[in-house]
Amino acid sequence: MPTTNKEKKIVAYYDKKAEAWATAHHGYEEASYWQSEMERFHELLPSGKVLEIGSGAGKDAEALIKMGYGYIGTDASEGLLKVAQKRNSKVTFKHVGVYDLDFPEHEFDGFWTAATLLHVPKDRIDEALQRIKTQVKPGGIGFITMKAGAGEKEDPETGRWFAYYSKEGFQEVLERNGLEVIEEKNRKGEKDWWLCFWVKS
Repeated sequence: MPTTNKEKKIVAYYDKKAEAWATAHHGYEEASYWQSEMERFHELLPSGKVLEIGSGAGKDAEALIKMGYGYIGTDASEGLLKVAQKRNSKVTFKHVGVYDLDFPEHEFDGFWTAATLLHVPKDRIDEALQRIKTQVKPGGIGFITMKAGAGEKEDPETGRWFAYYSKEGFQEVLERNGLEVIEEKNRKGEKDWWLCFWVKS
């Protein structure tokens, strides 16, 4: 669970605004926002058991399951997990934050974390990535998205904390944590740019 005030505020926001956030961020649409990126993930990892860190509204969960993966989802927000569970009634979701992932070591063939690690303060990103790495088999495939930019700051409207990176800067973070970047790309978002990384553990 979150241990700093920054992270507690983020989780409190999502707990309170889960339904509204899901509606505003296309959470009830059928196709994943990351559909093309997910298709590339599927090419790199055609089958296996996948861990999602930050299940949100459960849209990516549904898409990953349709691709044939064994799936377990996690989120630090109980509010978002309720939305995800409603959408995927037979799926296993666990209320746990990234630092406290406690599945058996190397349980998963891959991981998926879209627009989640951008809430991790920069002084904890190594801790988060190392924890993810313990959950995934050596050689496992992962997908990560971050926001492009510099520094970190709190959104004054929502209280959510965001960390921003350059492509080269986050690639360096991944590599120092033993995650090999297989592919990367930039993607234009509604207000800014996304950094997308496919990695191997």
